Amino acid sequence: MVSHPAETPTLPVDVLRALRSFRMIVRSIKQHFQHVQEATGVSGSQLWCLVTIQAQPGIRVTQLAQALGIQQATASNLVESLDRKGLVERRRDQRDQRVVSLFLSEAGARIAKAAPQPVAGILPDALERLDPSALAQLNGLLEQVIGLMALQAPDGRDVPLADA
Repeated sequence: MVSHPAETPTLPVDVLRALRSFRMIVRSIKQHFQHVQEATGVSGSQLWCLVTIQAQPGIRVTQLAQALGIQQATASNLVESLDRKGLVERRRDQRDQRVVSLFLSEAGARIAKAAPQPVAGILPDALERLDPSALAQLNGLLEQVIGLMALQAPDGRDVPLADA
């Protein structure tokens, strides 16, 4: 019996081009968040959290989650880690002790002020600068790609890119 080496499938040129584009996007995102970590000592998602709290002092965790487009549990974990580092302060409402408002500590404010730009990340920044019709088209195409994938991680929609 003669064995033949397995043939390596050749992907169409346009598929390879799209793969290269995805690789470039992912690698660029990783490099940006690595730079953020080195410059500030916090992760990209933690920094985004700090800057959001800075812009909206007294924000609640639910509102923070909405502003960042993440699950409330994820936002709670981010706030917990920032609190342990002494970068945020949680203050209970005098009238309703169940209500907790978030504020930056002095150290958190210094980090937020010195944050490398764009704070939300290079991908959200680029997407915001796209023409609205191009962004709508991109969203439609990405949904098609996700729909065609054999394995999907639906919970991945609410995970910050810095943590993906």
